[in-house]
Amino acid sequence: MLSVVAAFLTLAAAFALYSVKYDTRRLEAGVQGRERTLEKLEADIAVLKAEKAYLARPERIERLARKQGLAPIREPQYVEIGEALAVETPARSDQAKRVPAR
Repeated sequence: MLSVVAAFLTLAAAFALYSVKYDTRRLEAGVQGRERTLEKLEADIAVLKAEKAYLARPERIERLARKQGLAPIREPQYVEIGEALAVETPARSDQAKRVPAR
């Protein structure tokens, strides 16, 4: 009778060990998959940062802005805030009258 109980406990322990081993391998595979995904995403981020730096070059932006008809601000375009408020436009004529120029 004791040998039957011992055999049963041995089989139960073997089954439990197999189950734990199988679950461990499944979890390891999941972790490895996530690690590969993380490495790929980190590489993608590095590529995107390099692309952003390339696209944000001042000489490139200036060339594109000039193609659109934009140019750096010139001296006559600087205006004091009081002067800008004193200029009456049809949409702002009521507001300009209420705000005193300094």
